[in-house]
Amino acid sequence: MKDEVLNKNSFLLYFLLLLSGVAYYLLGYHTARQNFLQVFGLFTFLFASFFIGYNLYSATHFKNLFISGIVFRFLLLFSIPNLSEDVFRFIWDGRLAANGINPFSYLPSEIMQMPAIRGISKELYLQLNSVDHYSIYPPVLQGVFWLEAKLFPENVYAAIIFYKCFILFFEIGTFFIMLQVLKKLSLPKTLSLLYILNPLVIIELSGNAHFDGVMIFFVLFAFLLLLKNNWQASGIGLALGIATKLLPVLFLPLLVNKLGWKKGLLYAVTTTVASVILFAVVFDIDTIQHMLNSIDLFIRKFEFNASIYYVVRYFGTLIKGYNIIALAGPSLIMLSTLIIFFISFKRNNASQMLFTKGLFVITTWYFFSTTVHPWYLCLPLAISIFTQYRYAVIWTYLATLSYYAYHSTPVKENLLLTAISYLIVAGYAFSELSKTNIYIKNLSQKNNESI
Repeated sequence: MKDEVLNKNSFLLYFLLLLSGVAYYLLGYHTARQNFLQVFGLFTFLFASFFIGYNLYSATHFKNLFISGIVFRFLLLFSIPNLSEDVFRFIWDGRLAANGINPFSYLPSEIMQMPAIRGISKELYLQLNSVDHYSIYPPVLQGVFWLEAKLFPENVYAAIIFYKCFILFFEIGTFFIMLQVLKKLSLPKTLSLLYILNPLVIIELSGNAHFDGVMIFFVLFAFLLLLKNNWQASGIGLALGIATKLLPVLFLPLLVNKLGWKKGLLYAVTTTVASVILFAVVFDIDTIQHMLNSIDLFIRKFEFNASIYYVVRYFGTLIKGYNIIALAGPSLIMLSTLIIFFISFKRNNASQMLFTKGLFVITTWYFFSTTVHPWYLCLPLAISIFTQYRYAVIWTYLATLSYYAYHSTPVKENLLLTAISYLIVAGYAFSELSKTNIYIKNLSQKNNESI
């Protein structure tokens, strides 16, 4: 009888995984970004399946679910990214570098005025979403772009598959790092499935070829090495993360504080020196200036799926009569940086608190940012699995509402949907924080009574 129930449960799980595979196929190969109902509907089904699979089967079918997460990624390997055009800028930068042109030296619009360059075409140019902005991708990614362009100088489809294979390789590495960290913290390995099976992670990294998956590998690798007291290698790992996407620099104060001032200072020096060496490979003064200009434009001009910033913008527009992003963007970054330093240097340095504080650091950054694309949330989700907080999981689902903006041309957000999604995330986060505070309070009370 027991075997019969087990077989029935297994059948239900496999049926759910099969339906999920179909949904991934439809979302990756047969869904246009402009079709919001189809995008959100498929994401909703996938998240429902994910929640059911995780809550009902993670303890008894961990291996099957782990393998399914990898299979879903392989399923998307040959799809052309349909929810983002970023991959075409990757190809553009790589082809410039392969032709001996520094991708940070010229705007795409300037390149099109030059004599013919191998692999650079009008068709590729028209796919770019930032023709009047210098590249913003750091040296590790530029190296990957260059390598791809050398291997496939004129084949766009082969380039996309190359990028996806590269990301998938690091993603699988991330899975095993997660298992090591969970074991080190004496946490159940099933928590890794919150990331491995998360539909947003699968679609955005393996489907849309975002290199956040490589950055996450280096960040978690740096954290793991620190837990193993190998702080020198950890500093180099963090530098590789910074040289992949600049964001990991936010964790530097936190890791410095974890080590104490003496080792922490050496850690900061190690990370800084390694970062400078990595950046020096492809950068000179002019290209650094161009990249900084792009970052400045990103802060002062771009806005998408923001939270606190949209509230500030609303009241700023009422007072000033125009969009105040040029002032609000930098101001909110300065404020979030102060909060991040406060979180980082708060006293508790226990190993698990390292991840809790890391989660609060990246959450603060995104809540104060002017732009939060859905794939940005893969990093807070990855860190959250080592904590008791699950609001990042809810956030990854609700972030898919932001795709409503692409249902029309030009892009137009529905601020009501944005407000609802952030209110739910914030409400869930505060409820989790409240429960934690009550638990700590009761624990302290019991300890006092026992004394």
